[in-house]
Amino acid sequence: MFTRLRWFLYGVVATVIVTGLIFQRARSMKQRLDAEGVARVLAAYGADVIEYAGRRLQRSADRDPEGSGSGP
Repeated sequence: MFTRLRWFLYGVVATVIVTGLIFQRARSMKQRLDAEGVARVLAAYGADVIEYAGRRLQRSADRDPEGSGSGP
């Protein structure tokens, strides 16, 4: 009978919790915004991009083991 009300309350509680976590994370990130912190974030992002590219290349090599040619 009160299913909609219950789901609405669940949504409100979840939104409050997630918003609190986001603000907590933002506060901790703000404290780490210095030259070393920014360099660390950029280095981690660069490593992630290189790792992603490597995985894509590996997957494409696994799909086509004999090269990109489709015939003799």
